[in-house]
Amino acid sequence: MRRSAICSAAAASAASDSSSSVSRSTYVSRLRKAFLLRAHPDRYRSEEPSVRRRQADLVQAMADRMANPDFVLYMSGSSDNQSILDRGSGSGAFKDVYNFFLQRNDGTPMRHTIRLNDSPERVLGNMAKALQHTGVAGLPKAPPPTSQLPSDIAWKRRAEADNATRTGSSASEFSRMHGIIWAASRPKDNKVRPQEIDHRFDVNAKRGRDLFGFLRSLSLNDIEERKASRIDASAAALVARRSFGFQAIDGTGMGWSSASLAILLSSLTALHDEHKTALHVNSFYPMRLVISYDDDSISNVDLHGGVIRLHPAATPVQWLEILKNVTQESLAELERNQAKLKINTQKVQDALNIKLKKGKTCSSPEYHGFVQRLAEWLDGMGSLVQDGEVHSDAIALARLVLVVEADQACRRAKINNDGTIRVGAGMSGDSVYSSISRCSQDARIKVEYRKKEVERAKEIISRTQNQLGLSRVYHEAKSTVTLQQVIDCLMRLMKSEVMERRETMKLAGQSLGITGSGHFCHLSDDGSVVIPWDWR
Repeated sequence: MRRSAICSAAAASAASDSSSSVSRSTYVSRLRKAFLLRAHPDRYRSEEPSVRRRQADLVQAMADRMANPDFVLYMSGSSDNQSILDRGSGSGAFKDVYNFFLQRNDGTPMRHTIRLNDSPERVLGNMAKALQHTGVAGLPKAPPPTSQLPSDIAWKRRAEADNATRTGSSASEFSRMHGIIWAASRPKDNKVRPQEIDHRFDVNAKRGRDLFGFLRSLSLNDIEERKASRIDASAAALVARRSFGFQAIDGTGMGWSSASLAILLSSLTALHDEHKTALHVNSFYPMRLVISYDDDSISNVDLHGGVIRLHPAATPVQWLEILKNVTQESLAELERNQAKLKINTQKVQDALNIKLKKGKTCSSPEYHGFVQRLAEWLDGMGSLVQDGEVHSDAIALARLVLVVEADQACRRAKINNDGTIRVGAGMSGDSVYSSISRCSQDARIKVEYRKKEVERAKEIISRTQNQLGLSRVYHEAKSTVTLQQVIDCLMRLMKSEVMERRETMKLAGQSLGITGSGHFCHLSDDGSVVIPWDWR
C-alpha cells in the first residue's frame, strides 16, 4: 500500500509539472539528439582532419558520460543520493575541458567548451546554452531540479539489498551507486546451472515473451551502441540531403540496421563529391529520395509524387544514371503536377467537406488521376454544387478523412477502425458521393470513440513515463496492436508487484515500444525496448 501511495504521489507531482516542462528522460533524449546531430564529425567533412577527430572524441565521450550511473539515476526521476548527483561523475575519466564546434544554421562552425565531469544538470545546461547560441529553436524546457522532486527511498534500498545478496554470476556486478541495476545476468562461463532447466532449444515456449527474463539479460552497451548508430545514420542522411538538395531521405523501409544505412548514405555522398558535375541540376528540391527494394515501381523518378527511388543493391554508377534523368524540365513538370493537385484537392475537400489522403497501396499517378476525375465530376454537377459547396443533408456534417487506396486493393468503400473511409482509386464520382453519404454517420461514431480511446491511452502513457522514467512510449505503426491492447499492456506494467521488481529499473531513460502478439521482446534498431502487448 505504501509503495502504491508513493507511486501515486510521484505521478501526481510529475503530472502537475508536465504542463511547464517535459520529463527528465524526455528532456535528456531530445537534447542529446539535437546536440549530437550538430556536433557529429560527418558535418565537418570540409574541415581539417584534426577538427573531425576532436568532434569524434567529443561524441564518444558524451555517449560514455550519459551511460554513467549518475546520469541514469537522473533520468529515472529519483532524487535519492542528491550529493552524488551534485558532484557529477566522480571518476575523473573525462578530460577537464572539451573544446568542440557546433554548426550554426548557416553552416558555419562555432567554437564551444564543456566540462563532462560536472553534474548531469550542469552538463545538460551547458549543452542547451551551446545549442541556443548556434540558433537551435524549439528546445524543451529544463525540468525542475532534483531536490524538488519526490523520491521513493524504500524502493531503492530494497533494490540495493537485493543486489547485495546476488552472487555467483555477473549479475552481481551492478552499479554500486544508488541501486541502479545495469549488469549482465548470465554466468560468465555461459553454462547453465544444474538446478535450472535449459530452455535454449524450446520451440513452443513463452520465453520470448518473458519481459523480466529479457531485461535481466539486457546490456546497456547494446542500447547505447544502437542509439549511436542511429545518430550516425541521421547525420549521414543530413549530409547527403544537403549535398543533393533533397527535401528528405527515407531508408527505413529496407529493414537495414542504422550502421549499414549510414555506410550506404556515405557512399551516396561520395558519389556526389566525385560526379556532381555530371548531374543536370544543382539541387533536387523539392524531390524526396527513397531507398527501397521497390521493384514494382513504373519509374525510378516519380514526377507526380516527387520521389526518386534508388535500389540499395545497385552500384553507385547505376544510381548516377537514375539521378541524371532529373533535369530542370523534370522539376518544372513536378511543380505543375503538384500545383494542379493542390487546386483539385482544395475543390474536392471544400465541396464534399472531407479531407483526402493517399493510401499506402495507391501510387502517385493513380491518386492524381482520382482527384482530377472527382474534381471534373463536381464541375459537371451544377445542380448539386453551388458556390463550391454540396447542398445535401446526406453528405458528411463533420469533415471526415477519405483514404484513397489502389483499385486492386479496394473496390468498394469501407470504414476503418479509426473512422476513416477507405475508397478505391478506380471508383466513379457517383460511387464516392454515395459512399460518403452511406458511411458518414457510422464513421463519425467511430471517430468520436477513437478520440476517447486516444485520450485514455495518452493518460496511461503519461503515467507510465512518470513511474518508470521512460523517455518515450509508443506502439509500432506497422503492427496489429490496438490502443486498448496498449492500455492493457501498460496497466499490467504499472502494477505494484511489477514495479517492485528490480528489472523494471532498467527501463529508466529508455524508449518503450509495444507491438502485436506473436513477437518477442527485443531491442529495436534505435535502441528502444520493444515488447509484445501480451508479455509474460
